[in-house]
Amino acid sequence: MRRERTVRKAADDWQQWLKQELAPLEDYLRSAVNSDDTLIQSAALSLIEAGGKRLRPALAYLAGRIYGADWEQMLPLLAALELIHTGSLVHDDVIDKASLRRGRPTVSFVHGGAAALYVGDFLIGRSLELVAVYQNPRIDRALNRTVLQMCRGELNQERDFFRLSQGTLAYFYRIRCKTALLFAGSLECGAALAGAAETAVDGCWRLGYNLGLAFQIIDDLLDLLADEQMTGKPAGNDLKQGNLTLPVLLALREPGADHLATAILGIRKDKPGALAEALRLVRESDGGAHAAGVARRLLERAGQECRKLPACREREHLAGALHSFDKQLAQLIK
Repeated sequence: MRRERTVRKAADDWQQWLKQELAPLEDYLRSAVNSDDTLIQSAALSLIEAGGKRLRPALAYLAGRIYGADWEQMLPLLAALELIHTGSLVHDDVIDKASLRRGRPTVSFVHGGAAALYVGDFLIGRSLELVAVYQNPRIDRALNRTVLQMCRGELNQERDFFRLSQGTLAYFYRIRCKTALLFAGSLECGAALAGAAETAVDGCWRLGYNLGLAFQIIDDLLDLLADEQMTGKPAGNDLKQGNLTLPVLLALREPGADHLATAILGIRKDKPGALAEALRLVRESDGGAHAAGVARRLLERAGQECRKLPACREREHLAGALHSFDKQLAQLIK
């Protein structure tokens, strides 16, 4: 319990800053999902009011402020980034047959899978409509590219469910498409909107890309090492779905990993106790520690890019966010 409280505290510091800094975004998000379709509006509002980290708009906000963008100017972009992320979560819940998201019934559970897909599509489509006001080719390219690659990442993940022979390159391709590009695009778009030089915008993209990869690895570690009280979902949810994440793939490389492979195949066949056995074997392996090492190196790369940014309060907030993720790693892997 002490370890879990410490991990939560590192995240809470960051979340508290987000809550204060991005408070005006909440009303804008509610207005952004207005629709004459009552199902869409009801579902979208429920998703917005369920909250969330608002991490992607926060990254865009920081990059924009570092290079001089004002708050009102950034609002459509910040909302668009959150709606893309939220739309992708709606789609994820359909695929995963999830009944809860952030403590609330999912759109697919309440309205059915088909309706949920359309709600997710609406949110993503609305996001692209919001940023059209800028008439900024770099922002348009970044977000369109991100949405397209997210689709490719999802398809790739589904094809690789329970595929024990996949390598780590397949994993990194998935998390690049599903997570890292939206992080990268968030910082990229924030800097581009502020009119930063191309080299500065490129640096923001690299920062976000490395942070996004690290963030997903940390999230995958939490799925394996933390309990439901901490994450809001059952431990081993990825394994249950057949999604073999980096700690699992690295554990499968170790001598004597046949037992883990057998347990994973048992999950696919709904064998009683297979998930618990697979979780035990992964936790006893060095896969988690090695994956944490990869995440830490990615955070270091992100930190190098962060230090190149102009010195200001917003850069310090960004450095603090990187530090909070590093603290999560330190507490997860001892």
